Amino acid sequence: MRQDDTAELEALLGAVRALYGAIERFDGRVAAALGIDRTALRAVNAMEAGAVSPTRLGGELGLASGSVTALLDRLERAGHVERVAAADDRRRRDARLTASARRAADAAYGRLGAAIGQAFADAPPEEIAAARDAVARLAHAFDAAAR
Repeated sequence: MRQDDTAELEALLGAVRALYGAIERFDGRVAAALGIDRTALRAVNAMEAGAVSPTRLGGELGLASGSVTALLDRLERAGHVERVAAADDRRRRDARLTASARRAADAAYGRLGAAIGQAFADAPPEEIAAARDAVARLAHAFDAAAR
């Protein structure tokens, strides 16, 4: 690796760390607006695509089953989650966002989408595609570093 490459990679790492800090601040504000902690926000994010089983949620969040139950109980009491019969096994109770929680999450992430749109308003489609690809590569790098 050339010296210039090392310097550029160090600059990239610095930019990634700055992005991570910005994401943490954003998530903190969204969690506070919803009246939940960041782990609960991660659970809300995991349920945005639909109902999720407690087992799957625990796997995504890295939580033991008892912790998932306590988390879902807190979210249910706060009115953010409801438990429903699983589509594939009526004995299992999956968790899904309530309509009000979905609206609150959509509003928060809609603001993020608008801000990202504004940041790239003058960018040509190729630059947006390159940014998307770079972010995907960074996500893979985070996953690789976590293994």
